[in-house]
Amino acid sequence: MASSQASRHRPWSDPFSALQPKINFQVLEYLSLHASLRDVKSAIASSPMLFKIFQSNREYILRPHLHELQLSYGDVSSFQLAAAAMHLRELHSKHDGDTVWVLEKEVGPVLDSILRLNAKTTEGTGIINLGMVTAAQELLPEITGAFMTPGPLEDEEAEFQYRSPGSIWPDKAPLGIRRAFSDGFLRFDCYRNIFHRNGQDLFMERAGIKDTFLNSFPEFPKFDDKILWRYPYMILGRLRHRYEDLMTDVEWTIRGSRKIVWSKGAWKDVLAAMARIDFRNRTRIEHGYFVHRLMLQGYPKLAFWEQLSHETLVSTVEEEFEELVLSNLEAPGAWAADKSHYNNLQRHFTLWRN
Repeated sequence: MASSQASRHRPWSDPFSALQPKINFQVLEYLSLHASLRDVKSAIASSPMLFKIFQSNREYILRPHLHELQLSYGDVSSFQLAAAAMHLRELHSKHDGDTVWVLEKEVGPVLDSILRLNAKTTEGTGIINLGMVTAAQELLPEITGAFMTPGPLEDEEAEFQYRSPGSIWPDKAPLGIRRAFSDGFLRFDCYRNIFHRNGQDLFMERAGIKDTFLNSFPEFPKFDDKILWRYPYMILGRLRHRYEDLMTDVEWTIRGSRKIVWSKGAWKDVLAAMARIDFRNRTRIEHGYFVHRLMLQGYPKLAFWEQLSHETLVSTVEEEFEELVLSNLEAPGAWAADKSHYNNLQRHFTLWRN
């Protein structure tokens, strides 16, 4: 019995401490090249010896991943933002169902950290670590997915969307556009997860904090007119365009499914349907507010909706409209009456501007 208790309380021994440093290095190198960076992260978190080896060889182990990622992200600030974006998503998942106040307590330090980083000079922004590289790698498919326009394209537009086998970006997309779009995606993803959760707003008592956050970032680079003609839209412009396409698909599906039987009293049913407040009878303001709230839920929701069948999409859109609009009918009017911050958000994330 005593032996059993002793075994339960025996200190954990790091198995990698008995191996030569060269072998431990080869373990990390193999995980980096043939598994994933998350596996590397898990390994060094569970083994002090592997962590020590990683710290001494960080640049070499991360180099294969960094070379490719820097073509999409650029400098360290984008990698820091990727780590913040992923952390915010994890906080939302962890505190799903908690009150806004609880979520604000967790998200607040991330907001303050981003504001501090944006106030620093380039020289003081630090190094790219494993967590940043892992986050950047995991978010990149979403970023390129948001950049691409799905569905049939005009021949001229298709030329600028074409990707060679194995390529994640359109071949003709300039390096500057790729990096700027990635940076814009990350800024917006952090913005939406700091200040919004589904139909709820966070930090409402901190007047002007949303604009302070947006204005803390450096300006995006300038592009010549030829590039802007090919790639005019930033993240919000692309999200809006694709959501509007979905709304059009829903409208056509609804119209195609209507079967009016002109029996006695049919007009009463038609008039009753027209008087009902729902997605099918939404006003222009309600439509604009609805699309705005959808965009604030980011690219993952859009990508999910684009995979739905027409029938499922209709019911999903109608349910979402009920949750975001019908649950608070005063919200669209208030949004339309005071759109100063909304306009600032659009200026930041809709079109590239020279």
